[in-house]
Amino acid sequence: TKQNAGAMKKETLRSICEAVDIPVVAIGGINGKNLKELSHTGIDGVALVSAIFAADEIENTCRSLRNLTEKTVKSK
Repeated sequence: TKQNAGAMKKETLRSICEAVDIPVVAIGGINGKNLKELSHTGIDGVALVSAIFAADEIENTCRSLRNLTEKTVKSK
């Protein structure tokens, strides 16, 4: 939802996840094409706002994104 926000490096995200004792949720520019890049970062979840609301077939997109998210989050 932020047009000019920069991406955080995977190493930075991993460091944050290791440093805190609260759940970490990644948000911003995440979609079905780049979601797998968050594997092995330690995140506990993702927020997929634009990826869902910009989809032509929201139900199918949600199912696909859920499957990808479950695989990504499990590969902490």
